[in-house]
Amino acid sequence: MLHVFSDFDGTITSQDSIVFLTEKFGGGSDFRQDILNEIKSRKLSVHEAIRRELLTVKISWDEAASALKENIQVDPTFSDFVTWCRQQGYSLSVLSSGIKRVVSLFIGELDIPIFAHSIEPAQSGWIYQRNESSDKVKVLQRTQKAGKIIYIGDGTSDVEVIPYVDLLFAKSYLAEYCDQEGIPHIPFQSFLNVRNHLVNTSI
Repeated sequence: MLHVFSDFDGTITSQDSIVFLTEKFGGGSDFRQDILNEIKSRKLSVHEAIRRELLTVKISWDEAASALKENIQVDPTFSDFVTWCRQQGYSLSVLSSGIKRVVSLFIGELDIPIFAHSIEPAQSGWIYQRNESSDKVKVLQRTQKAGKIIYIGDGTSDVEVIPYVDLLFAKSYLAEYCDQEGIPHIPFQSFLNVRNHLVNTSI
């Protein structure tokens, strides 16, 4: 069976929700850039970075949800991609290092499995709670035994999945990383690009 996994932030959406929340309601853009530099230099894990970023966010969930929906869009070709995967008999899931509540806010109505993490919004700072069973590598390791894996991603949290996938679609930071490291990948800009490639490819 073919298993398709997609990252959420910046892959399905027009921008990263955690970056947006941090820069607009938390530590700010300079703080976020410092965090990113620490991730790139491998001084900080992605999950620890997210924990630190969200701890600076001090607004209610309702305020955050309203701002997120107003400023972030879902790839308009994603819904059709979900339908197409179902027609092909492909297993499609969202695999995110981000917040399940945010993923559900945007695509919950599509009724696809979501592997992501929990958040406890608080005025003293949001508490990020990592769900070990939704860890990207662990999910893919479990799935490897059940068939081939396609992964679609864009960011720093997607680098760790590379050894576990059979076909990788990449954009933004992930594509740049793959180019620098000589890692095979398929560039894409929308889920229509992904679908069109898969129509003409066998893995």
